[in-house]
Amino acid sequence: MTQETQNRENQALVLALLRSQQLFMRAMGPVFRAGGLTAPQWDTLETLSTKGALTINDLMRLTLSTSGNLDVVVKNLIQAGLVEKTVDETDKRARVLRLTEAGQQKVAEFMPVHNQALEQVFGRLSTETRREMIRTLNQLRKKLPQPQIGET
Repeated sequence: MTQETQNRENQALVLALLRSQQLFMRAMGPVFRAGGLTAPQWDTLETLSTKGALTINDLMRLTLSTSGNLDVVVKNLIQAGLVEKTVDETDKRARVLRLTEAGQQKVAEFMPVHNQALEQVFGRLSTETRREMIRTLNQLRKKLPQPQIGET
């Protein structure tokens, strides 16, 4: 393969990823707004629901958030009464985030709405196509430089 062909394919891949992400967010944005959430807020709530209490650094690593963005997301979720921040019992310097009872209820209420919206977005894809896309995107993610905790 020539360098010119490789460059064109790389550029086409970038555009395909960016445009797919933009269209996905256009489809899902109204769903998040109707639920009173943003996509990063849902990512945080769903991650805390799945993984349990996490330090801020662990949450940042799992959600691939920047510290500045995650600070705003967490602050808003705390103000909404969906998340609480406490001191880590094993390391008094660290802060631990966990869902409140209201946060658990929000996840339980929003999850079926979210799943229905995802079915509308991905429902026309075969199971094998979805699985192949997951494998391919995970391969790409693993090859990309991984952010270090504290990077913005």
